[in-house]
Amino acid sequence: MVKEMLSVGDIAAMFGVEAKTVSMWRLRYAEFPEPDVLVGGMAGWDPDRAQELRVWESRRPGQGRRALLAEHVQEVLRRTFVFQFMRPADFAWAPIDFPGIVYDDGVLADGMEAKAAQHLIDVLRDQGYEIVFQDPATDAVEAVRRVLWDRWTADEVGEREFIGRLFDDHGRIYHGCTAFDAADYTLRRLAALGGELRPRQS
Repeated sequence: MVKEMLSVGDIAAMFGVEAKTVSMWRLRYAEFPEPDVLVGGMAGWDPDRAQELRVWESRRPGQGRRALLAEHVQEVLRRTFVFQFMRPADFAWAPIDFPGIVYDDGVLADGMEAKAAQHLIDVLRDQGYEIVFQDPATDAVEAVRRVLWDRWTADEVGEREFIGRLFDDHGRIYHGCTAFDAADYTLRRLAALGGELRPRQS
């Protein structure tokens, strides 16, 4: 029985990159795991070495810088939630508050979820950050509104992930959540929608 090997394309899929990126890694990094077979110029790796490949990728040069950037982005989002979306002087579960937000008998008025999503996007943009999506046709405001107010499923965000609504109809964050949690869940949900928060391209 012939054993199927992992191709460059398979490895690319493992790490969410293009095949040409894996080919570049092979050329650039001498420590990249050598293939087990070469057939007609095509490299193949034994599937049993998948963990070895994952370990290499986790230690790839530049990963530390990427991790620091991710932490910085999360901190920017956390501070935005605290100081320009929620009420830092009140209890954490006080309703969100920013110029233009309207409540009707304690409930967010019509259109306020979208307005809040737009406000968050604008504040982040003013700080030099943008929310971008793999699909350029994605409506960023609707996506952010969905991230903040919709209930999700395990299929959408993964097992053992928070699936509740981050904010309720009264503009209050899910009980027990902090601004740090809000930032973390927001980034995870954006990723599930093919989006990310990143420094704006100059």
